[in-house]
Amino acid sequence: MSDASESRQKVRVLPPALADQIAAGEVVERPASVVKELVENALDAGARRIDVEIEGGGRRLVRVVDDGSGMDADDARLALRRHATSKIVSADDLWGLRTFGFRGEALPSIAAVSRLTLATRPPDAAAGFKLTVEAGVETDAREAGIPVGTQVEVRDLFFNTPARAKFGKSEATETANVSEALLRLALANPAAHLRLRVSGRVAMDLPPHRDAAERVRAALARRGAGALHEVDGEEGGCRVRAFLAGPDESTNTTRNTFLFVGGRFVRDRNLLHALGLGYGPLLEKGRYPMAALFLDVPGADVDINVHPQKLEVRFARAQEVYAAVRHVVGAAIARAPWLRTTDDRPMRTFTQPPRLEMAGAAGARPVRMGAAALALPRAAQSALPLRALDLDDDVFGAPDADAAPSPAAPRFFADLSYVGQVHRTYLVCEAPDELILIDQHAAHERVAYARLRAAHARKQMARQQLLFPIPIEVGEAAVAALEADDVLGGLGFEVTREGPAAILLRAVPEPLKDADPKPLIRELLSALVDGTPLRAGELDRVDHLLATIACHSVVRAGDVLSRTEALALLGQLDAVDLRSHCPHGRPVLLRLPLGEIERRFGRA
Repeated sequence: MSDASESRQKVRVLPPALADQIAAGEVVERPASVVKELVENALDAGARRIDVEIEGGGRRLVRVVDDGSGMDADDARLALRRHATSKIVSADDLWGLRTFGFRGEALPSIAAVSRLTLATRPPDAAAGFKLTVEAGVETDAREAGIPVGTQVEVRDLFFNTPARAKFGKSEATETANVSEALLRLALANPAAHLRLRVSGRVAMDLPPHRDAAERVRAALARRGAGALHEVDGEEGGCRVRAFLAGPDESTNTTRNTFLFVGGRFVRDRNLLHALGLGYGPLLEKGRYPMAALFLDVPGADVDINVHPQKLEVRFARAQEVYAAVRHVVGAAIARAPWLRTTDDRPMRTFTQPPRLEMAGAAGARPVRMGAAALALPRAAQSALPLRALDLDDDVFGAPDADAAPSPAAPRFFADLSYVGQVHRTYLVCEAPDELILIDQHAAHERVAYARLRAAHARKQMARQQLLFPIPIEVGEAAVAALEADDVLGGLGFEVTREGPAAILLRAVPEPLKDADPKPLIRELLSALVDGTPLRAGELDRVDHLLATIACHSVVRAGDVLSRTEALALLGQLDAVDLRSHCPHGRPVLLRLPLGEIERRFGRA
């Protein structure tokens, strides 16, 4: 009995300092969270100019200066108390709220884990008020001569919570996160002038724009976006407005897809999925568009109070909301300029079964194959010369010794009887008791990846110097990540900085000498920004980057292959490992047994 009594834990009220640190853990995840909360407060205060400065990725210093309405001394002190807010009075105010902050926890949470100085002055005051707080405890308060607005300095973030600090990322990654947070706020607030300085150098400067369209185009151009197709429609009370880049500018991360609900940036997998469905077959599986989507729903139909940082929302009529996005975007995509040829006629849609080009002499008779109506992307309809299939050892290097089969290993692909190419995408081959369809892009990608991997392991990545260096807009976050870790150099690229948001490409890996390097560079840098910069030994992430290079250096669906090129590809497949799948996991071949063919024709 006594043992049970001793083991029973008493219920206690946490000390205020510990409670504040726990609350801070919900709101202040990293320096970017501090920037987000402080800039949102400035926007709510009507600021039209907001200057952000960081040092040490934001852990050493975050300074936010705005020209908003400011506060008097009493309000400044109240703003540093938990659950104090000027945004709501009753529970009903939570529905249809249009301001950013309302929980009343941002400033006290930040102050609980930093050394914070708040200086503020309202328009009707002769002088401002300056308040200094360390780990949530006020240490100084006095009048200050400052302009109208608010200035917040946050120093030594997490200095009193070392367990939290050790989970921080590298300085470059934290800087990239800050840049990303500021860009998201800029997209939703075109009237505000937002500027970011990193260690004294201007890294982002977005002056005010007339409207959302002008702001989105200016901001996404820094990410390399070309022409953006504007979408505006309404369904079931949901207004959908979006700015969409072409499918060729998609990436395998969500970094360039911005979703906003009621002016707030959110993360929502279903909303992202609905946007992807709007693109339909133009968007490959696993790819995400460069786009900014703005969704407005009636206030009573959305709950914005489900996440401490308000990064998630909950819809009362979720399926109707997702359907509205899918339908409005889908209808606009059908009219998008990417589906038009150079003479501005609608892109050709195949309603007749595609032809099977028989291997052999030109002019061989076509063979009809049953197929549903389908539309190819504009790239597949291009009349420009297609990139040649290049499998020379001096380009890709010799196959990886560990991947190559022993001399006694049975051949498979090289022994197939090549029949022809169907739909300029699949190689049709015959084996003794089956029909084989081979995805030419996946197959070539597998070969290129194996050779790139071998060359990288030997530190012999051949590179091609460019006669004229290529400037590429990639965004501030990508430039910061690249400066912290020149992983691209080990992959065969030569890159130098060209301003706060651009780089200059001077050399490319040899296999990419005939390809457009801009989409690949942006995709590789997106992968770097999304995670901790690569270090030696992180083979899985290096392999991912090599697979991305391979994908951009090989033939694609829609490219015509000669018989010689097709046979060369089949011969090379036997010399690589895991040749049944491409580096991204997609199957290389489809096998149709003779028995199955006979069964379908009623012969079995």
